Amino acid sequence: MQGGEEKNLLSVADASARASKEYSAEPASHHQSSLSLRHSPLFIVLIALLLRLAVITFGPTYHITPRRDHFQFGWEMGRIARSIATGNGFSSPTDLPTGPSAWGPPLYPYILAGIFKLFGVYSHAAAWVILALNSIFSALTCLTLYWIAQRMYGLAVARAAAWTWAFFPYAIYWPTRVVWETSLTAFLLSLALVLALRMADQPLGKRDWIIFGLLWGVIALTNTAVLSMFPFCLLWLMYRLPRDSRRFTGAAVCILTTILVMTPWLARNYATFGKFVLIRDNLPLEMHMANNDRLTGLWTRDEHPGNDPQAMQKFQQLGEMRFMEEKQQQVRQFIVEHPVLFIGFSLERAVYFWIAPPQANIVAGYDLSFARHIGFLIPAILAFGGLWISIRNRVKGSFLLACFLIIYPLPYYLVNPFPRYKHPIEPEMIMLAVYLFWQASRVQIRWPLVHKE
Repeated sequence: MQGGEEKNLLSVADASARASKEYSAEPASHHQSSLSLRHSPLFIVLIALLLRLAVITFGPTYHITPRRDHFQFGWEMGRIARSIATGNGFSSPTDLPTGPSAWGPPLYPYILAGIFKLFGVYSHAAAWVILALNSIFSALTCLTLYWIAQRMYGLAVARAAAWTWAFFPYAIYWPTRVVWETSLTAFLLSLALVLALRMADQPLGKRDWIIFGLLWGVIALTNTAVLSMFPFCLLWLMYRLPRDSRRFTGAAVCILTTILVMTPWLARNYATFGKFVLIRDNLPLEMHMANNDRLTGLWTRDEHPGNDPQAMQKFQQLGEMRFMEEKQQQVRQFIVEHPVLFIGFSLERAVYFWIAPPQANIVAGYDLSFARHIGFLIPAILAFGGLWISIRNRVKGSFLLACFLIIYPLPYYLVNPFPRYKHPIEPEMIMLAVYLFWQASRVQIRWPLVHKE
């Protein structure tokens, strides 16, 4: 009996110990799952999206000003989308009916036109939906940024970069306030970088090259200027891949796929205008606005057909092609007659690309334009610092990031450097800045000991 009681007591004690361990392990397990949730890239995407939707809804930023018949609702892209939605095709980028257009790439205006069809042209509902769609692209960039940083710098930098992008002010501002392709371009360009890094690490088949080509075709139909990065991505892949003929075949398949994606739009432009137009035709106008006989070096707003009634009427009378040809002649003449000024203006615009163009910011009677310049400059300095450390540490993919910071901006040095032009590379800039801070946190500074006598 006594031995049985001892056994019972031992079994009860053993059960109590197991229960105690399970009870004490439960909070630890709960804490661990909470940590894994916070570090999940999908959770970061969700938080980023909810934050942006809250800004749109409670801002309320979807109440876009109706001034000038809602021109700020997408500007020229909004006008073209209205023409598409009302059955007039891809046309009339200004206030006046001006006929078929190739003012910009087609993808975003057609997306906006579909939203107009479903929710009404220039309606509050349409504004909320398109800004929400912009926000989805911006939030998904947290995911692509996470993947890029994880491959290049490791998990810690990946998490920090994704969270930083989720709360970065300009990553919230552009998708929630501006109806333009800016956030979509940033997402697609970061996705292209993800694919390039993955392709460099694995055996490739034709399917991989086709997917890469499809993506670049979509990018071209979204923001043609970003195509400047395409050849550098291909060159980097050719360098990284095994030295055999398959890499040349793959690159050829990729280029052909990209061209095939663009072909329907190129054919439409040729059939419409009777000449080859590489996706969009308004570059001569944008260059003329920043390089003309008024010698400002920045955008002359009152000569733009999107703003000036006289220029708008001339645009209507001449037609888009003749108007652009005239601007192209004027730009060429200006460059020939004032080459030194053109170079000087381009260098000035190169500076403004990184610090933002001059713009008065009056708050409570104080001009905060200098603070605005500093706010733009600091991320640029940090990004170049992170790039320098990446190159020094021989991080794979540093060449591509160097192209992001050096090659991508070059076309924008020829035109007025609107701040949104920099946004497509800001995810990578944020990642480089985070990497810089992460490297700095690992530096151990040993101060000399001071011995008191």
